[in-house]
Amino acid sequence: MKIIKKHRKIFYVPGMISLVVLPILFLWFLNFNNSFKEYSSIEIGLVDKQSFNEILEKFNFPNLRNYKIFVFNNTLEKEKNNLRSFQKSLRIQNKFRDTINGIKLQFEKNMTYEVYIKILDILTDENTPTYIDYQNNLWILNGNRKNKKIDEKENNHLTVNCGTSYYTYLETLKIEAKEKEKERKEFFISYNKKVWYLYVAYLGLVVLNIFALLKFNRNRKYSQKSYL
Repeated sequence: MKIIKKHRKIFYVPGMISLVVLPILFLWFLNFNNSFKEYSSIEIGLVDKQSFNEILEKFNFPNLRNYKIFVFNNTLEKEKNNLRSFQKSLRIQNKFRDTINGIKLQFEKNMTYEVYIKILDILTDENTPTYIDYQNNLWILNGNRKNKKIDEKENNHLTVNCGTSYYTYLETLKIEAKEKEKERKEFFISYNKKVWYLYVAYLGLVVLNIFALLKFNRNRKYSQKSYL
């Protein structure tokens, strides 16, 4: 009869804790320093006084629609409900292409910059076609599609649309996507260059724990016996 005594299981608690805890601390460090935060920009054109007066004289847009007015005069946290109501009204207006009603935003002196940025985000998210931002007011309205069709018919003998602007727009989107991907890769590389020592430190700890684990178990007294 042969009896075999099994080896005792190999444990090295300090090393195992280090290998588990350190990656968690590393991810916390990256998150704490906003390493995963993405930054973007919004293109916006602001009219000067002369251009605004020309648009006002030509279209008289402040009196073209029945405007629902939203007043902003506080911080982003305190304006959340107001922003939510504004976005809901904007979504309905854009969905039904409302050419009777409009939305007017009034910016008071106590409104913070974050509120204005959030408003621009909402305009972009809701695919808002037309809005005019001047001084402390912002008007949002949909164009009259019937008038647009009439103008197109009247100028049909002069205008030839072969879709060039549409394809140019698509190409612009492709280029912007490639540039964004390129910037993301460059940021990833540059950031890794800044924190390379963290990777080296972690690798060093892994190697050190492996050697410590082997030495720790080599010094332990265990034996294997066989009996016939």
